[in-house]
Amino acid sequence: MVEFPPVSMNEALLVLTHLQNDFWHPEGSGYHFTKDTLPFPDTKERIVSLVHQCRSNKVPIIFHNETFRPGHPELSIRRNGYVRGSGRVLQVPENNMAVRGSWGAQTLDELKPEVGSFEYEVDNAKVDPFTCSEFEVLLRNSGRTILILAGLATNFGIEMTARSANERDYGVVILSDCTDRMLGDYSEQTMQKLLPYFGRVMTSSDLANEFYEQSRP
Repeated sequence: MVEFPPVSMNEALLVLTHLQNDFWHPEGSGYHFTKDTLPFPDTKERIVSLVHQCRSNKVPIIFHNETFRPGHPELSIRRNGYVRGSGRVLQVPENNMAVRGSWGAQTLDELKPEVGSFEYEVDNAKVDPFTCSEFEVLLRNSGRTILILAGLATNFGIEMTARSANERDYGVVILSDCTDRMLGDYSEQTMQKLLPYFGRVMTSSDLANEFYEQSRP
């Protein structure tokens, strides 16, 4: 087992992926993806606490929201259906999810970025934020080198972000209690066996303890 030094809050940046009304609010059209797949009943509350921890320690935050234009032209059927992806498989267009400008596409009210801080929302029609032209620019300009990942989905947005960050020599932290298990045991095995190849898997409480020790006088 690899022994990691504490996550430096001066090097870290939090990436929250898919923390949108459609996926986390009970009235969201994609809430069924989330409500029965979270590892703990209070997973959302843990993420809210995580955001408070990051804000109190001046850790930048990027909200990566997967959104689409009206009519979902980004998810048109192509190559005779051989172009797949989670958005098509999960029938995002059919359920009119995450349309830009709609309530469902917006970040949850309790997590919205604070004005005046290094907190930004990035809209992207892909699950990997590195495919968005703005994401990596913001990341570079933050000067931070370790990405803390939380949100949806373990085998889509989280895994792909971890892989892409690792390929670019960013450090990666995955918070196991702040991500879903949408694909059941496969997601759990991904968390335990695959994601440690790309970064450090830990809990939000362990991260909070490491931040607390660094912030003590």
